[in-house]
Amino acid sequence: MTLLTEADDVSRIAFGFMGSKALFAALELGIFTALAGGDKTAAELAEAAGVHEDRAMTLLTALAGLGLVSVHEGRFANSPAAGAFLVKGAKYDFGDYLRLQVGKQMYPLLDQIEGALKGELGEGDTASYADWFSDPDEAKLYSESQHAGSLGPARQLAKALDLSGARRMLDVGGGTAAFDIVLCGANPGLTSTVLEFPNVAALGRRYVEAAGLSDRITYLEGNALETDFPGGQDIVLMSYLFSGVPGEAHEALIARAY
Repeated sequence: MTLLTEADDVSRIAFGFMGSKALFAALELGIFTALAGGDKTAAELAEAAGVHEDRAMTLLTALAGLGLVSVHEGRFANSPAAGAFLVKGAKYDFGDYLRLQVGKQMYPLLDQIEGALKGELGEGDTASYADWFSDPDEAKLYSESQHAGSLGPARQLAKALDLSGARRMLDVGGGTAAFDIVLCGANPGLTSTVLEFPNVAALGRRYVEAAGLSDRITYLEGNALETDFPGGQDIVLMSYLFSGVPGEAHEALIARAY
């Protein structure tokens, strides 16, 4: 761990939201996708995005300062990271996860953090994932964007984890089954049960069907903190789960999985 020593270090944290918002805005306007075919001027990008050239230049200047794009003689181009991860349709694109879940859901929720830390949630504040996902629209936005963000980590897990001897997997809070689709695809003998809230399960079944894995990936609808885990599993996956449930629930979840 490196401790901060300078005022500028603190300022970078305080003003970091500006860089985040520039990234989200660029994704919303399709800037990185527009640059996928080659470098462009601010005027060309403004026309592609449907915004005024001066405003496009302001955004592009911010993106260049962040290292997301390069600029040479008035022409902008994607950085290697932007080209690999932020271009729509790229193999490792997770722009929708950043734009939709982080930008449109997580970012506004952070306005509640002081009250949440004090245990003083106000009217309309979100108390839990169960509360949040009871709204079908919120569940859809979160789940579809999370799917885009989970495919890359799922591929990494498939490479690192030997599941050749596993036959049955339980994925607790598995969302739209991104991990299950990748892991079952890499391990033909594996089947999976995904425990999820009903609104999320309805979306996940569509992804499973599109992947042609409905015979090997099924859903068990319920709340992970309340629903009995089916027995006879070879592996239990709880990805992203512990940051989303109360700390006092962790020990019981691990015991039930064991």
